[in-house]
Amino acid sequence: MLAPMTTTDWTRHLLPLPQKTTLGASRTVSPAALRIRQRGRDEILRVGTQLLRDAVGVECDEQPQLTIELGTYEKLAGHQPVQDLSSLPNSDQAYQIVTVSPELIVICGQTSVGCLYGAMTMAQLIEGGRKNRRLSIPDVAITDWPDIEQRGLWNYPVSGWIPWMSSMKLNFGKMAEMTLAPVQRGRRNTATIDSTVMKRVRHLGFSYVPYIVHLNFLHEVGLFRAHPELAGKGDRALAGRYFAHKQGNQHRAPCASQPKLAVVLGQWMESIAQQGADEISCWLSERPCQCECERCTPIGQFVLETRAFVSAWEKVRRSHPDLCIRIFSSTTTPEQDDQILAELPPEVRFERACASGMERVRHQPRDLFANPLLDKAAREGRWIASYDVPIGAYGDVDTPEVKVPQYSAQRIQNYVNQLHARGYAGAYGMLAWGNQAKEICGFAISALAEYGWNGNGRSVEDFATAWAVREGIKKPEAVGRWAARLGDVEYDVYDSGFPIDYTWGTLAQSVEDGEPPRFSEGIFRHFHRTRDFSARLSKCQQARDQLQPKLHEPLILATDVISSYVRLAAAIWHVAHDHAHGDVGTVAVQKRLARHVDELVKAGAANVESIRTWRAQLGDEPWGHRVHDAIGATETTVARIVDHIRQQHSDLT
Repeated sequence: MLAPMTTTDWTRHLLPLPQKTTLGASRTVSPAALRIRQRGRDEILRVGTQLLRDAVGVECDEQPQLTIELGTYEKLAGHQPVQDLSSLPNSDQAYQIVTVSPELIVICGQTSVGCLYGAMTMAQLIEGGRKNRRLSIPDVAITDWPDIEQRGLWNYPVSGWIPWMSSMKLNFGKMAEMTLAPVQRGRRNTATIDSTVMKRVRHLGFSYVPYIVHLNFLHEVGLFRAHPELAGKGDRALAGRYFAHKQGNQHRAPCASQPKLAVVLGQWMESIAQQGADEISCWLSERPCQCECERCTPIGQFVLETRAFVSAWEKVRRSHPDLCIRIFSSTTTPEQDDQILAELPPEVRFERACASGMERVRHQPRDLFANPLLDKAAREGRWIASYDVPIGAYGDVDTPEVKVPQYSAQRIQNYVNQLHARGYAGAYGMLAWGNQAKEICGFAISALAEYGWNGNGRSVEDFATAWAVREGIKKPEAVGRWAARLGDVEYDVYDSGFPIDYTWGTLAQSVEDGEPPRFSEGIFRHFHRTRDFSARLSKCQQARDQLQPKLHEPLILATDVISSYVRLAAAIWHVAHDHAHGDVGTVAVQKRLARHVDELVKAGAANVESIRTWRAQLGDEPWGHRVHDAIGATETTVARIVDHIRQQHSDLT
């Protein structure tokens, strides 16, 4: 007989945590006496059934002591207390797991996707109850549904990732591999998508959505060579490029009033739909731009681009009536969103990326995010999604610039819950690299899965404990305590001006200009007095003290990176403050400033070393430019500040 498990013992095996869970007394069975029975022939049901069988580990080869039945509501409605779940939020993903009798557990979904999610939860319980070749199975009463309809990622390595993501009930990903064939005048335009993966992962309840790239990138497929009349007119049609792109031209936007643009887009849509896609993401030009011809300027670039996409889609729907599209608006182009939303057909979805900087509203203790236009549209039923869930250190940066550790589930929970309260249907995170992505961002992605599904179900400590259990990390309770402490400090660091003030040089520039630093702004956004620096460092040490070097080395090294950023911020504060306000004609101030400059040099070196040490334990070079961007941003900032101070005050050298 296995020792009885408490509800907490059970739920630490569940990720994400279900909305309503009651777990009672357990019974112990041999895996060979547990039968899995599928009610229905749906392929998604078959996947759910296989998940359960894999969790059990063996086929039932003796008289069953316990049967688990899996099926949709219409198949299992006769079982009591199975209920109709259609009134629940996102009911197509809702499910129940109920112990009907000592011999029968029923998993019931409104749809086969809901059944699959119920099977995932039950499989986690089965795995959590395995011990000494026996299974402990609790009496179950679970009713569950997601807070947010779609949860997922932009950019990720495809191999192995979608099964991993879907195992946590993440259900969306931008298609990683697809190409638009070079445009040739007089020939039909085609696209090639990853239809094999797209169709396969539908059985996991996963939407793997192809896209038509930003229209100001179409020169890369020869659009303007084949159709020179489609090239946007004038210098304002040059959309520029992101700082992080490092290379490339200025990306000319098309002359979107030309009917030919909708023809080209429609042929791509037709090609994509013929390969089995049921949805396409349609990307407007990525940066502010405007074709200056007399037809385009009176209406505006982004309205015309939207009209071209919608016109193309409406024609393609004649042969593919189930095809849906979503309009993707990115970064710094909100000026025509009101007009776009006003004329979009109601079934067309709208998604935004890299907009958190525009939407940030300063508020204590944590900032709010608001977009009155999109928030109102979401409340009124328009399908709106955001790609800005902060799974990385970047928050307000247009394109992620740095690769450093991120373990603040608090930050993710706060942002996702705000999206849910705003009525958003999609909450996605943005990855900008593949190398070591799961090792670096896996915790944060798991937090998105947790809080995108159940935003207020459990504390960060309990979530992190469950994450550690699922990852097979020893002493998982210690990991939970660590995450509860460190995550708040990391939130303070990454949700401030970092990394913008380092990578873009604005912090060094402010010191060079003699501007006095201010608490509650920039990298000091969540520091309100000088003693806050030592308080945050103390909290980092408390977090670190929870861990054991032989068991938790990656987490310890990540903690050292965060604490080094706090030390760096403190050193910069003291140097900038004394430089702006101190009477450097006095010996006392000269000595204090010299000491603070030395502390800044040491803090910068410690930050660089901590990043290198953290990244080295993940693997050898090449690390990718984003790690070196983080290192270089610190080195450049410190060097500029120190050089300026020493040039201004020669007595300090």
